Amino acid sequence: MSAPRQRNGGSDGTAALAKSAHILRWKDKLPSRLWLLAWPAIAVAVLLLAGAPNVYAHEGIEAGQSPWTAWNPNPLPTLLLFVAAYLYVTGLGRWQRPSHPVSAWQRISFFSGLLAIFLALQSPLDALAQHMLSFHQVQHFLLRMVAPLLLLLGAPLTPILRGLPSWALMGVVKPVVKNHWARGVYDLITNPVLTTVLFLGFLGFWQVPGPHNLALRNTLIHELMHFTMLSSGLLFYWLVIDPKPHRSRLHYGLRVLYQGLIIIPNTFLGAAITFARQPIYSGYADVEQPFNISLLTDQQLGGMLLWVPGDMMSILVAGVVMVMWYEKEEGEGSKGPGAVPSSEGKISRQ
Repeated sequence: MSAPRQRNGGSDGTAALAKSAHILRWKDKLPSRLWLLAWPAIAVAVLLLAGAPNVYAHEGIEAGQSPWTAWNPNPLPTLLLFVAAYLYVTGLGRWQRPSHPVSAWQRISFFSGLLAIFLALQSPLDALAQHMLSFHQVQHFLLRMVAPLLLLLGAPLTPILRGLPSWALMGVVKPVVKNHWARGVYDLITNPVLTTVLFLGFLGFWQVPGPHNLALRNTLIHELMHFTMLSSGLLFYWLVIDPKPHRSRLHYGLRVLYQGLIIIPNTFLGAAITFARQPIYSGYADVEQPFNISLLTDQQLGGMLLWVPGDMMSILVAGVVMVMWYEKEEGEGSKGPGAVPSSEGKISRQ
């Protein structure tokens, strides 16, 4: 399998954003009054964001409450997920002649990613995670690996950009992607080495007893934990999946290698927690255990859930990348050796 030629991706992502912003000079098809109706929702979101840490503290399961009815009452995550879904659907509706169509399975993948975030942050899983390490590891697995992968497999970049109102696209997105400093920041945070260090570093940091216990006892730190898990996952898989029109700076072979390398520290962390002879995290001793499972047994389950599903996900993603690599090779082979890209991006014969 010959190595396909890759662009020097230092600015490919921002170039894709700039290109998308440039081609989206259309008249907004939705009546302006619909956006006037959206402003109250935006205002509510801002107020919730400012007040959520105090009003909606992570209190877990109340005494006498069934664990399966302990839904998170904070509406902010759901509201933001609805906004993302709205932009995605609206953008697809406005995209009349797509250069890279978004297939049905990609749309299913995107909404499955949103569902994974909803389950992690709004369902009883969030409350159970305050009481048991095993459920906490499931929550982190959804936020860090499952949701980012599914969202990016849904190729959300162009649909979401097209779903934005014209004032946001031309007045906010376009100036940002053309800004020299913004491009520099993008190149920094999408450096393959840095994204991998962040992806593994945040995982390891939050497994340390001190930070982990602090997150259990402090709402702001807990929200920071969730944010770093989700954002580091999105950055890491952004370079691995490279949804169109973005082009990753990583060759496909390196992407497969990276998936193999991250298995090693994940296995080490999972094994260390699983085979510990005494409870590591004192934060779970401060709260009731809803299923009458000992702290040590729960910790062993948590270690296994970090270890096995995390390793299996890396193997699965490596397989997905190899399929992408094969399809790219087949696509380039079908064009023939005499095919060269023309100035308009089409294939011409010499």
